[in-house]
Amino acid sequence: MWISAKLLYVIPILFLLSLFGSPFFDSETIPLPLPKLHGKFLHITDFHPDPHYVSNVTARSRCHEHFKSTKKPKHMKRGISGPWGAPATVCDSPMSLIDATFEWLEKNWKNKLDFIVWTGDNARHDNDDIIPRTPEEMFRLNRMITEKFLETFGDPQLRSRKKAPHFIPIVPSIGNNDIHPNNIVLPGPNDLLTTLHDIWYPFIPQKQHKTFLKGGYFYTEVIPGKLIVVSINTLYFYKANTAVNGCKAKDQPGTIHLRWLNDVLRMANKRGLKVYLTEREGLNISQEDQGAVETKVYNIDKYMNKLLKHYRKIPLTREVEKEYAVININPSVIPTFFPALRIFDYNITELANEDHEVNSTKKSKKDSPSQVNTFLTPLGYTQYFINLTHANLYPNITPEYIIEYTTWNEYHMNDLTVPSWIQLARRIVNRGFRSSLWKKFQEHLMVGTRSLIRQKNKRSYRNSDSDDRVKGPEDYIVSELSF
Repeated sequence: MWISAKLLYVIPILFLLSLFGSPFFDSETIPLPLPKLHGKFLHITDFHPDPHYVSNVTARSRCHEHFKSTKKPKHMKRGISGPWGAPATVCDSPMSLIDATFEWLEKNWKNKLDFIVWTGDNARHDNDDIIPRTPEEMFRLNRMITEKFLETFGDPQLRSRKKAPHFIPIVPSIGNNDIHPNNIVLPGPNDLLTTLHDIWYPFIPQKQHKTFLKGGYFYTEVIPGKLIVVSINTLYFYKANTAVNGCKAKDQPGTIHLRWLNDVLRMANKRGLKVYLTEREGLNISQEDQGAVETKVYNIDKYMNKLLKHYRKIPLTREVEKEYAVININPSVIPTFFPALRIFDYNITELANEDHEVNSTKKSKKDSPSQVNTFLTPLGYTQYFINLTHANLYPNITPEYIIEYTTWNEYHMNDLTVPSWIQLARRIVNRGFRSSLWKKFQEHLMVGTRSLIRQKNKRSYRNSDSDDRVKGPEDYIVSELSF
């Protein structure tokens, strides 16, 4: 999915934190011993690998060498493809960027993470009529990304043993570019879900295989007896999926999906499990549509100020805050801006009170980890990125991800609870939309490319596919959004 001028599609996972339940187990459930926890997990999304990517050609060609007209804004057609990617263009990710990403993950994070949230779009966009994307290519690219996860986070000595825990929990979600035709998913079981099930088989728990075959969703107990991550198939709620009708009938797959989710949350509450919900597209349940779920497109210029001003009116009381949830929108590996990913830290300190399991039924939702900093509360994240302007100048040196910012240092957030996010929003509004805090927020929204994007928006910019001057670093950055 693309980000076009002045429109921010909710692309990367949406990481919806919804923590339910009280910590007690029913009589039939025996808690498993906790594994050694590192207090960190990875969220990564939108690889969009393109085996047809060609370096040193115009972005107008979608980095496929041949010219291709497009209705995309002119700034997305400008620039030259670099060896490691063409940021802020219509181009997908070169295979070199995919390899560099997994090399960096293995070098820096192998055996240092507790689980991985991976939210889809593992094939290139089907945006070139001369080289159409086939189902075979789409599934082949999904298999390639799957193998890279297994190779990066697996133990080679244990991979041949089917029952051995040869990798940390990895929770994938289906993206709209993981299916053919784009955006269309029929009710399951079907050939598409069967093929994806076969590819993602190592990641789906044994008792969840039938569920995935029916609807493309499942959950994983990433910390035994403590935390589950639910992979939601929001394509059944996606307006562009004309094969289904959302949740407007009891027999629709969207309705069935929500009933399943409700059962999962009830089970988690009964067992005392906390829940992280992950999804590829945005869930928005509208009462006016009698439960229909729609994917929204947000115009940042038009709505961001209004949204932030809304938070100014929210009193910081638990009675009000319990009506809010936290949605984390992750940056993508594909160079829509600069390639980026996030490492989250979360609270792994158990409650000291040994009797908390007995008295837990008296706890309310406002005491959950989404509202107060307690066991399993996300504490913050570090956003890593590759500066392709610099990396593309050195084609023979594999680039590495570096820290762009952290929520602690840049926004002084103690944790990622609802009250902390509301306080940040109020600080931005109170300081004004010309403040350094707001400018910093915009810079991070565009993963470090804001000033370069402004440069590419200037009329004086000479398109690099029509002049004969020597290319400089600025030729690798193209405009996409402006504020």
